[in-house]
Amino acid sequence: MAIDYKEALASVKKDPSLKTVVDIVAYKLQQGMGSEEDHVLAEAAVTEYIVEHFDSLEELRQKAAVDLRSLESLAEGIYGDYQQKRRLTFQTVKEKIDKGEDIALKTITDIVAYKIYQSPEDKGPEINFIIAETFVVQYIADHFVSMRDLQRRLSELGEGIYALRSFAEEVYKYYCDQKPH
Repeated sequence: MAIDYKEALASVKKDPSLKTVVDIVAYKLQQGMGSEEDHVLAEAAVTEYIVEHFDSLEELRQKAAVDLRSLESLAEGIYGDYQQKRRLTFQTVKEKIDKGEDIALKTITDIVAYKIYQSPEDKGPEINFIIAETFVVQYIADHFVSMRDLQRRLSELGEGIYALRSFAEEVYKYYCDQKPH
Protein backbone atom coordinates (compact mmCIF):
# COMPACT_ATOMS: atom_id res chain seq x y z
CA MET A 1 0.00 0.00 0.00
CA ALA A 2 1.48 3.33 -1.06
CA ILE A 3 1.81 6.24 1.32
CA ASP A 4 -0.72 9.03 0.87
CA TYR A 5 0.89 12.38 -0.04
CA LYS A 6 -0.98 14.30 2.69
CA GLU A 7 -0.03 11.71 5.29
CA ALA A 8 3.61 11.88 4.21
CA LEU A 9 3.60 15.70 4.25
CA ALA A 10 2.16 15.68 7.76
CA SER A 11 4.99 13.40 8.88
CA VAL A 12 7.57 15.59 7.15
CA LYS A 13 6.27 18.62 9.04
CA LYS A 14 6.15 17.03 12.51
CA ASP A 15 8.72 14.20 12.67
CA PRO A 16 12.02 15.58 14.05
CA SER A 17 14.19 13.27 11.94
CA LEU A 18 12.33 14.23 8.76
CA LYS A 19 12.55 17.92 9.71
CA THR A 20 16.32 17.39 9.83
CA VAL A 21 16.23 15.82 6.37
CA VAL A 22 14.19 18.80 5.10
CA ASP A 23 16.74 21.20 6.60
CA ILE A 24 19.62 19.37 4.90
CA VAL A 25 17.81 19.33 1.54
CA ALA A 26 16.87 23.03 1.90
CA TYR A 27 20.48 23.85 2.65
CA LYS A 28 21.66 21.96 -0.43
CA LEU A 29 19.05 23.64 -2.62
CA GLN A 30 20.37 27.13 -1.98
CA GLN A 31 23.78 26.53 -0.42
CA GLY A 32 22.52 27.62 2.99
CA MET A 33 20.66 30.82 2.20
CA GLY A 34 17.84 29.45 4.30
CA SER A 35 14.85 31.22 2.81
CA GLU A 36 11.29 30.10 3.55
CA GLU A 37 10.86 29.09 -0.11
CA ASP A 38 13.79 26.68 0.22
CA HIS A 39 12.02 24.92 3.10
CA VAL A 40 8.71 24.71 1.26
CA LEU A 41 10.48 23.31 -1.80
CA ALA A 42 12.48 20.91 0.37
CA GLU A 43 9.34 19.72 2.17
CA ALA A 44 7.69 19.02 -1.18
CA ALA A 45 10.81 17.21 -2.49
CA VAL A 46 11.08 15.08 0.66
CA THR A 47 7.36 14.27 0.61
CA GLU A 48 7.41 13.33 -3.07
CA TYR A 49 10.46 11.13 -2.53
CA ILE A 50 8.78 9.37 0.39
CA VAL A 51 5.63 8.68 -1.62
CA GLU A 52 7.64 7.35 -4.56
CA HIS A 53 10.20 5.26 -2.67
CA PHE A 54 8.55 3.89 0.46
CA ASP A 55 5.59 1.57 0.92
CA SER A 56 4.83 2.67 4.47
CA LEU A 57 5.76 5.28 7.03
CA GLU A 58 7.14 2.48 9.19
CA GLU A 59 9.60 1.52 6.44
CA LEU A 60 10.63 5.17 6.23
CA ARG A 61 11.05 5.44 10.01
CA GLN A 62 13.32 2.40 10.01
CA LYS A 63 15.52 3.97 7.35
CA ALA A 64 15.56 7.45 8.92
CA ALA A 65 15.73 6.57 12.60
CA VAL A 66 19.16 4.94 12.70
CA ASP A 67 21.56 7.88 13.13
CA LEU A 68 22.65 11.20 11.64
CA ARG A 69 24.52 9.44 8.85
CA SER A 70 21.35 7.69 7.73
CA LEU A 71 19.53 11.05 7.72
CA GLU A 72 22.32 12.61 5.66
CA SER A 73 22.24 9.66 3.28
CA LEU A 74 18.47 9.96 2.91
CA ALA A 75 18.82 13.72 2.29
CA GLU A 76 21.51 13.09 -0.35
CA GLY A 77 19.23 10.60 -2.10
CA ILE A 78 16.33 13.04 -2.02
CA TYR A 79 18.47 15.92 -3.26
CA GLY A 80 19.88 13.76 -6.09
CA ASP A 81 16.39 12.64 -7.05
CA TYR A 82 15.19 16.25 -7.02
CA GLN A 83 18.10 17.35 -9.21
CA GLN A 84 17.34 14.59 -11.71
CA LYS A 85 13.69 15.63 -11.99
CA ARG A 86 14.22 19.37 -11.81
CA ARG A 87 13.15 21.34 -14.87
CA LEU A 88 16.22 22.26 -16.84
CA THR A 89 16.71 25.94 -17.44
CA PHE A 90 19.61 27.81 -18.95
CA GLN A 91 20.82 28.72 -15.46
CA THR A 92 20.54 25.22 -13.94
CA VAL A 93 22.46 23.62 -16.81
CA LYS A 94 25.13 26.35 -16.75
CA GLU A 95 25.58 25.85 -12.99
CA LYS A 96 26.05 22.12 -13.49
CA ILE A 97 28.83 22.75 -16.00
CA ASP A 98 30.46 25.61 -14.06
CA LYS A 99 30.47 23.70 -10.76
CA GLY A 100 31.66 20.50 -12.41
CA GLU A 101 28.62 18.67 -11.04
CA ASP A 102 28.11 16.68 -14.22
CA ILE A 103 31.18 15.33 -15.97
CA ALA A 104 29.11 14.34 -19.01
CA LEU A 105 27.99 17.95 -19.57
CA LYS A 106 31.55 19.19 -19.09
CA THR A 107 32.86 16.61 -21.55
CA ILE A 108 30.20 17.48 -24.13
CA THR A 109 31.11 21.16 -23.76
CA ASP A 110 34.82 20.37 -24.19
CA ILE A 111 34.10 18.36 -27.34
CA VAL A 112 32.02 21.19 -28.83
CA ALA A 113 34.79 23.68 -27.93
CA TYR A 114 37.29 21.46 -29.73
CA LYS A 115 35.04 21.28 -32.79
CA ILE A 116 34.88 25.09 -32.78
CA TYR A 117 38.70 25.16 -32.51
CA GLN A 118 38.91 22.98 -35.61
CA SER A 119 36.53 25.24 -37.54
CA PRO A 120 37.08 28.61 -39.22
CA GLU A 121 35.14 30.06 -36.23
CA ASP A 122 38.12 29.46 -33.89
CA LYS A 123 38.50 32.37 -31.44
CA GLY A 124 41.01 30.87 -29.00
CA PRO A 125 40.55 28.36 -26.17
CA GLU A 126 38.76 30.59 -23.64
CA ILE A 127 36.31 32.12 -26.13
CA ASN A 128 35.73 28.74 -27.79
CA PHE A 129 34.82 27.25 -24.41
CA ILE A 130 32.44 30.12 -23.59
CA ILE A 131 30.77 29.79 -26.98
CA ALA A 132 30.56 25.99 -26.63
CA GLU A 133 29.17 26.25 -23.11
CA THR A 134 26.53 28.72 -24.26
CA PHE A 135 25.43 26.48 -27.12
CA VAL A 136 25.41 23.30 -25.02
CA VAL A 137 23.46 24.99 -22.22
CA GLN A 138 20.94 26.59 -24.57
CA TYR A 139 20.47 23.40 -26.59
CA ILE A 140 19.85 21.30 -23.49
CA ALA A 141 17.56 23.87 -21.86
CA ASP A 142 15.53 24.16 -25.08
CA HIS A 143 15.28 20.45 -25.90
CA PHE A 144 15.15 18.56 -22.58
CA VAL A 145 12.79 18.74 -19.63
CA SER A 146 15.01 17.13 -16.99
CA MET A 147 18.37 15.45 -16.53
CA ARG A 148 16.57 12.11 -16.78
CA ASP A 149 15.27 13.18 -20.17
CA LEU A 150 18.82 14.11 -21.25
CA GLN A 151 20.22 10.84 -19.90
CA ARG A 152 17.62 8.92 -21.91
CA ARG A 153 18.80 10.72 -25.05
CA LEU A 154 22.42 9.93 -24.27
CA SER A 155 21.59 6.26 -23.76
CA GLU A 156 19.82 6.26 -27.15
CA LEU A 157 23.07 7.47 -28.71
CA GLY A 158 25.16 4.68 -27.21
CA GLU A 159 27.40 4.22 -24.20
CA GLY A 160 30.23 6.15 -22.63
CA ILE A 161 32.29 8.59 -24.63
CA TYR A 162 30.63 7.49 -27.88
CA ALA A 163 27.27 8.83 -26.65
CA LEU A 164 28.87 12.07 -25.45
CA ARG A 165 30.68 12.54 -28.76
CA SER A 166 27.47 11.88 -30.70
CA PHE A 167 25.55 14.34 -28.57
CA ALA A 168 28.29 16.95 -28.98
CA GLU A 169 28.01 16.44 -32.76
CA GLU A 170 24.26 17.00 -32.49
CA VAL A 171 24.78 20.25 -30.56
CA TYR A 172 27.52 21.45 -32.90
CA LYS A 173 25.45 20.69 -36.00
CA TYR A 174 22.51 22.55 -34.47
CA TYR A 175 24.80 25.50 -33.76
CA CYS A 176 26.08 25.48 -37.35
CA ASP A 177 22.54 25.29 -38.75
CA GLN A 178 21.39 28.21 -36.54
CA LYS A 179 24.15 30.71 -37.20
CA PRO A 180 23.40 33.39 -39.81
CA HIS A 181 24.89 32.74 -43.21
